[in-house]
Amino acid sequence: MITYKEFEVIRTLLKKSSPINDLADFVYRNKHYYVFKSIDEVTGLVESLENKGYILDGRVTASAMKELESLKVKNAVILAAGGSETSSKSIYSMPKGLFIKEGETLIERQIRQLKETGIDDITVVVGYKQEMYFFLMEKWGVKLEINPDLKKNNIYSLYMAVEQLGSTYICNCDNYFEENPFSLYEYNAYHATVYKKDAQNELLVRKNSSGRILEVYSGIKEGECIYGHAYLDRELSRRLVDYMKAEIDDFRVSALFWEEFISRHAEDLDMYVREYSPEFLYEFDSIQEIQNIDSLFLENVSGRINEKICEVLDCREDEISNIVILQKGLTNILFTFIVREEKYIFRYPGDSSQFFIYRQNEVRAQQLAARAGVDNTYVYIDESGIKISKYRENCRNLSEIYYRDIKFMKRLSRQIRRFHEEGYLMEDWQKFDYRPIDQTERLLREASRMKSNLLELFRSERDAMRKIYAYTEMDGVQKTMCHNDINGDNCLLNEETFDIIDWEFAGWNDPAYDFGRVIAGYDFDDPDIDQILEAYFGRPATEVERLHWIAYMGIHNWYYCGWALYKESINESSRDWLIFFYKQVKRVIRYVLPQYEAIYGSIAAESAE
Repeated sequence: MITYKEFEVIRTLLKKSSPINDLADFVYRNKHYYVFKSIDEVTGLVESLENKGYILDGRVTASAMKELESLKVKNAVILAAGGSETSSKSIYSMPKGLFIKEGETLIERQIRQLKETGIDDITVVVGYKQEMYFFLMEKWGVKLEINPDLKKNNIYSLYMAVEQLGSTYICNCDNYFEENPFSLYEYNAYHATVYKKDAQNELLVRKNSSGRILEVYSGIKEGECIYGHAYLDRELSRRLVDYMKAEIDDFRVSALFWEEFISRHAEDLDMYVREYSPEFLYEFDSIQEIQNIDSLFLENVSGRINEKICEVLDCREDEISNIVILQKGLTNILFTFIVREEKYIFRYPGDSSQFFIYRQNEVRAQQLAARAGVDNTYVYIDESGIKISKYRENCRNLSEIYYRDIKFMKRLSRQIRRFHEEGYLMEDWQKFDYRPIDQTERLLREASRMKSNLLELFRSERDAMRKIYAYTEMDGVQKTMCHNDINGDNCLLNEETFDIIDWEFAGWNDPAYDFGRVIAGYDFDDPDIDQILEAYFGRPATEVERLHWIAYMGIHNWYYCGWALYKESINESSRDWLIFFYKQVKRVIRYVLPQYEAIYGSIAAESAE
C-alpha cells in the first residue's frame, strides 16, 4: 500500500501533459496546499516510487494505477441552496452560484472542472431561486435535489443528498478556484482550509499533529478556517449518513453547518485538513469579497450596470476602472468607480428597500434638489433605484460639527429652505403624498408578522403620536416636497461644495419633518434651535412654529422606530438606531403634548385617523 505522500506524488504526476526532466521539481511546484517539507523530500519519494515500480521513465505505471483503484472518487455534491443570508438581504440579481466570470458561472466552472477530472456523477442541491439552476440538468447532465426548508442550515442541504454520499466531493456553489483542484483519486477524507488573520464569522479548525480535525468552532481570532471544498471517503460517508439520519430532526442539528456536525462526532469521523494558499481559492460570503476576482462585481450584481454606466457617461466598458465597494448604506450597495479620471458613485438598491422607498418620489425630489442647487452631485437616477453621482473628495467628518457648529447648522437650514421652495408649486403633489403617521403604522404592521403585535406593544406611544400629528395639522403649515431623512450622513461638505444627498425617503410632507434630526441634538430650550429656525424662515420663528417644528422631530423619529423594527423583522441590523429613535419620541411626547393641549384643548388619538 502506498503512503499518503507517495500518493500525492503519483497524483500530481498524472496531471502532467508532456514529458519532463525533473519529476521532483514538477511535483513540488504544482502543489497549492501543504504536503512536502522540501524538494529534497520529494526527490526521495520519487526514487522510492521508482524502486517500487510505480514510476518508470517519468510515467506512472499500470501497477501504480491498480493501487489507486480503491481510492477512486465516485461523485460530487454541490451545495447551492443559498438559504437565509441570500434571501433576507438579496442585493444580487441571481444566486451566488450563477455569478459570471469571463462568460462562465461559478457553478458551471466547478462542474466543468469536475468533469475534466473524470467525475461525471454530479448532484446539485438547490433551494433559493431554484428554477434558475434547472438549465444545468440538460446542459451538463447533473442531478438536482431540492432543499425545501431554507430556514435550516446547510447540514439539511447535505442531508437532501444523503443517498449520493460515498467517495464524494462536497463543493460550495460560490467557490472559485484559479486552477482545477479536483482529482479522480483521493487518499482520505479532508476539508480545504485557508489561514486568515481576520477569522470573524468563519469556522476555524483545531487539529492534531497529523492534521486530523478535532474540532470545528466559531471564533474572531486569526486561524485556519474551513474554506472551499471537501472530500468524504466511503467509510466516513457511511458513518456520517448514520448520524444524520438519527439526528437531523433535532432543531439544534438543523441549525448547524455540516462541518459543525462533523465536529460533533469528530472522535468517530476521521477528516483531515488540506491547507491551501488564499490566492488559490475564493469563497464569497459577502458582497465585499466579490472584489477578490477582478471584474466579477460589475458582471454579476446586475447585468445592466456596465451598460448603464456607458450609456450615461458616454464611455466604453474598458474605460470603467478602480471599482471599490463601500461599506455604507443600510438599504443599498454603493461602489465607486472612475471613468476618464472622474470619480463617481453607483448605487444598486437592496431588495428590502422597496418596501419603504418610493422610487418615483426619490426621482422627483432628486431632480428638484439638482434644480435648486442643493445637490450638485446628481448625474443620473431612474425609478428602478439605480443612481450615478459625482464623488466628492476630501469631505469633512460632520460628526465633529453636526449639532456643535451653529454656523454649519444654519447653513444646513438654509439649504433645506432652498429645496422646499422648489417643491411648493408642484401641481401633481398628490402622487407624492407622504403621511408619516400612516407610513409608520404600515411598517409596524409588517414587522409584526415576524415579531409580536407591535401596534399593541407600543400602544401608548402610538396614541400620543397620533394626537401630536392631529395638533400639527391644526397649525395649518403649508406642505411641500421633503427629503424626509436629513442627517449628518446625508450631507457632504468640503472646502468648495455642500450637498444634501440620498433622497430615497422623499415625499410631499410637512416641511418641519425635515428637521427631525436637525434639531434632535438640542435641549428644547436651547437658543441654537431659534437660530436654526431663523435661518430657515429668514425671521424669528413664532412660538407656535417653534412648537410645531419640535413636534415634528417626534413624528420623524417615530417613523424611524417603525423603520428600525421592520429592518430587524427581516434580519437586517439597524445597529443601535432603534433605541436612539425611541428615546427621542418619548422626549418629544413629554414636552409637546401638554403645550398643544393648552393651545387647542384635549383631543382623542382617533382625531388623526
